[in-house]
Amino acid sequence: MISRPRLTLNTRQDKKSYNFQKEERKVRLKYTELKGMTVLADKEGKLLGSVRKLQVDSKRKVAVGLVFKSKSLSGERWSKVAKIKRVGEDVVFLADEKAVREDAPSGRDVRDLLGLPITSLDGKRLGALDDLIVETTNWSIAALALDSGGEVDLSKDAVFGEDTILLQKGAFDQIRQSSSSGSGFLARVFSAEEEAPKKPRRKTGRKSKPKKKTAKRKSKR
Repeated sequence: MISRPRLTLNTRQDKKSYNFQKEERKVRLKYTELKGMTVLADKEGKLLGSVRKLQVDSKRKVAVGLVFKSKSLSGERWSKVAKIKRVGEDVVFLADEKAVREDAPSGRDVRDLLGLPITSLDGKRLGALDDLIVETTNWSIAALALDSGGEVDLSKDAVFGEDTILLQKGAFDQIRQSSSSGSGFLARVFSAEEEAPKKPRRKTGRKSKPKKKTAKRKSKR
């Protein structure tokens, strides 16, 4: 077995910083990280399916529902985020099976927002929306991931319109580099196109005919 080096935290400040970063990773979650997670009813211990969609209230800027699908059932079902007990690394735990709903989910599908242009209220273009970051403690939309690889926090002044997203003044200067840049929806789409193998050109069996040498006629004197 390969022995892994143990993490040593020498001071209280190191421990506090480490615990804060660890907690922050659990609290904040991207839509693309949430998608595909297993959904489980905690009380019954029953497997309900895997996450397909995240529904948001674009006016209140909060997530409202989680849509999931089971392999055994043909249709999609959903639950209000208020019924989510906790979110693990790979599993979303609902309180119980009673939280499952079969009617049409409320809110706006996050996929409808991806790719929308983002502009600040002072007229600066930030890019396009690549991913949505939510706080799993209260399911508010905490930040936006940009197609350029950066992230920017959301303020109360933000507006999710039909054709564009408007952010607070000075948002351009508030962009920070993401530690997991290039992992969002748009980045994966374009990287897949770049990695697609190019089809080799077909070689035709026709051989080019050699050019006939024309003898030069001698001019009669």
